[in-house]
Amino acid sequence: MEEEHPETADDNEIQIIRYLSAHREECIILMEKSAGSCYEHFHEEAAAMMQESFRRYYRKYLGAEPDPELIRILASMRLHGYLELVHGDYTMKERLFLARAIGIHADAGTLSLIQYLKEENDAHH
Repeated sequence: MEEEHPETADDNEIQIIRYLSAHREECIILMEKSAGSCYEHFHEEAAAMMQESFRRYYRKYLGAEPDPELIRILASMRLHGYLELVHGDYTMKERLFLARAIGIHADAGTLSLIQYLKEENDAHH
């Protein structure tokens, strides 16, 4: 949905942070302590879904398939950021502020990265 309607990104981020904040313990168990359970691959599945989302987004704006390793690393960084917010002893207000600040940083970095990748692609053709 966000891919088709990027204006919803802030609202989506707020909903994600509120949900993760309300379910911190469950999130930590699912992401880090579920070995041996039917959820033991949840972290990898979440990472794979995030990678696919990033891949589609970058492909849309690059007009070509992005480097898979780059996408894996970027998605891992985003997932790690969410886990930092879950682990941290923050108020909801602090979590929302940090999530917004991280999002602004990510947006600016994404725009610059897309421009850089386009220039690199053009230079090699």
